[in-house]
Amino acid sequence: MTGLVQEFRLALRRLRGSPGFTLVAVLTLALGIGANSAIFSVVDAVLLRPLPMAESERLVRLYSSDGSPGDSPSSGPDFVDFRERSRSFSGMTAVRSGEQSLASDGAAPERLRGTTSTADFFDVLGARVALGRGFRPEDEQPGQERVVVLGHALWKRRFNADPGVLGRSLWLGGERHTVVGVASEGFSFPLETQLWAPFVWDDSLTGASMRSTHSLRVYARLKPGVTLEAARADVAEVAQALAVAYPESNGGYRATLVPLREALLGNVRPALLFLLGAVGLVLLIACANLANLLLARAVSRRGELSVRMALGASRGDILRQLLVESGVLAAMGAGLGVLLAGWLLDVLVGLSPRDIPGLAGVAIDARVVAFTCGLGLVTALLFGLLPALQASRENPAVSLREVGAKGGTRGGARARHLLIVGETALAVVLLVCGGLLLKGFHRLSDVDPGFRPDGVLSFELDLPESAYGWASTQNQRFYGELLERLRALPGVQAAGAALGVPLDGRYMVTGMWDAARPEPGPGQSWGVQVGVITPGYAEALGLRLVSGRWLTSADGAGEGQRAVLISEEAARRYWPGESPLGRTVEMGINFGLGRFGGQVVGVVGDARNDGLEKASFPQVYVPFSQALYGKMTVVVRTKDAPLTLMSQVREEVRALDAGLPLGSVRTLEDLMGEALSRPRFYMLVTTGFALLALLLAAVGLSGVIAHAVSHRTREFGIRMALGARGVELMKLVLGQYLRLTLVGLGVGLGLALVVSRLMEGLVYGVAPWDPLTYGAVAVLLLGVALFASYVPARRATRVDPIIALRQE
Repeated sequence: MTGLVQEFRLALRRLRGSPGFTLVAVLTLALGIGANSAIFSVVDAVLLRPLPMAESERLVRLYSSDGSPGDSPSSGPDFVDFRERSRSFSGMTAVRSGEQSLASDGAAPERLRGTTSTADFFDVLGARVALGRGFRPEDEQPGQERVVVLGHALWKRRFNADPGVLGRSLWLGGERHTVVGVASEGFSFPLETQLWAPFVWDDSLTGASMRSTHSLRVYARLKPGVTLEAARADVAEVAQALAVAYPESNGGYRATLVPLREALLGNVRPALLFLLGAVGLVLLIACANLANLLLARAVSRRGELSVRMALGASRGDILRQLLVESGVLAAMGAGLGVLLAGWLLDVLVGLSPRDIPGLAGVAIDARVVAFTCGLGLVTALLFGLLPALQASRENPAVSLREVGAKGGTRGGARARHLLIVGETALAVVLLVCGGLLLKGFHRLSDVDPGFRPDGVLSFELDLPESAYGWASTQNQRFYGELLERLRALPGVQAAGAALGVPLDGRYMVTGMWDAARPEPGPGQSWGVQVGVITPGYAEALGLRLVSGRWLTSADGAGEGQRAVLISEEAARRYWPGESPLGRTVEMGINFGLGRFGGQVVGVVGDARNDGLEKASFPQVYVPFSQALYGKMTVVVRTKDAPLTLMSQVREEVRALDAGLPLGSVRTLEDLMGEALSRPRFYMLVTTGFALLALLLAAVGLSGVIAHAVSHRTREFGIRMALGARGVELMKLVLGQYLRLTLVGLGVGLGLALVVSRLMEGLVYGVAPWDPLTYGAVAVLLLGVALFASYVPARRATRVDPIIALRQE
């Protein structure tokens, strides 16, 4: 132990004696380790930490789909049947999430994300409450007192963490609720929910007419010992039975199960693992750099090490000494890396999209520090072992003769060349991946969303059912008057309202058929996404009218008034080679005002409802008067900056209902930004790592050449004494190392062809072998390598042969 302490002190003394080398080495390691620690902290928070629910590995999401795009929710009656008929679950719960208005005594009303669920929600998920209780079965029965459970963050923010909040009354969606509990800290399921209330379990959810209304997300807990495959077969059997029993609503529907973590993460898992792999390559390049530096340093210290071996030091002593020095460097790099990781983590969280679950709790904690310490140990071995072995194998007699000759040595040259090739190849792989993501992001940014996002303000309103009623004419009067007021504001060009706007995922999916054709059999109706819109909405959104006319206030739910708009994709798919104008279509949705549908009076351009990267699905737009929804998104097109209109908009809403808060206030350009947030995040992080890798590779190449030139001074002096010109010496040096760069470039391009195929789903509209990207990477790398090589190579042309030979 005493010997190890002495070696440690000796290592510190030697590193202090080479401050330039120490600074470069520590900074290189800190960059590699810090970047890895920051990405690991994200991966740990999102992928590795258990969900805040008991035995979360037994939780699954039930999907019910007929093949249409979307979230594949279930209907109320289907949920009841799945819960009663399936045998694989200890519990099953249904939820519906969205923004809700909250009002309480002494505080202004606000819009926040809430979830309505069945009463067994907390029991099925295994989620604890920190204060009070969860729901009881009687809480969802009609006529019972409405109750609510607050999220922990909401309880602290709005109610100052007051335990006396239990029993207080709140108004949620205009209805009085009593607070019965506060959820445990960290629980906000589904994503970012701030409060929970039970459904009123009546015909509005479970009536026969609701079997076609798919709006509930269903989660279940597997019984102990039941496998996922057995449960999937169980729900598939139930879905098949429902399709036979209710062919009009359930024909063509299939059910499947997905583990809850997988359902929450979607394609986030492969993307984060890809980023972890990318930053791992950065660390390998950093280690290759340091190994090269240590090999060069070992050559400079051959005299010292040979003398020690000649005086009796064993090869093991030399190996231990050099590994201790590497360990000290790694420890210093890891310490600085932790500090750098904290800064990088703030940058990552700032760049990251809001819909990645678990990011809110990401931090540099004990797990990340332990990971960093382990990483430091691994890097010490990666960059320190090869130079230490190389140095410990030297023959002291031969080494002393070579050192005395002062002409340099070939010892370790092959290893240094291999390291240059390796780090160049790894940098090429990262540059290609970053280039593909960059090109894919620009292509995605250029996708036409089907509307004009510039100059449009949007916000949500939710008219409380207790005051306005369900599908009532009061809703129609409110929105009609509000839109007239908004259109009268200075600078407003158009205004309208809809169930949801493109890209926000709020639409209904149902079957549609042409009334002039035979009614389709079970599962044979045309799948369409249904939008509910007021007059003026399409114009305010900036949809493109292809043929026909817009919907007007004369279009409604009565006979002779029923009218719809359809998208170009619906016209192409369902009336190929024909004009759909004048056709009458019917749909399987009825809110008590008559079945959705009517005469096709216009064809509009396709809008991207499910994301910019997904092709448009057939869409149909029905007049607001066929649904009379209370919860709508209002859009206002203005000549001026949209957000400058907000104060006037709030005044107009208050003039109609002073207690109605506005939610999801944003511009449609903000919405476009949110749609691009994930690909932008992956592109920026990968490109940043690629540029860091290129910098490290350039610094490594420059350092190796500088070392080689300094140890070939005698050779260059002789060449110049014999008549060699400076340009010839530069060609000699540049040629040798640019050949290594070309070899690394070739190896890297081959590896990139393999690695880029793993990026499927991350890159939009770009082939993994895109020649322009590969060509650009080759030109960039060669340019940087030439620049990094030029400065140290130029030193060879400035050697004075007389001085060089006199020194020898």
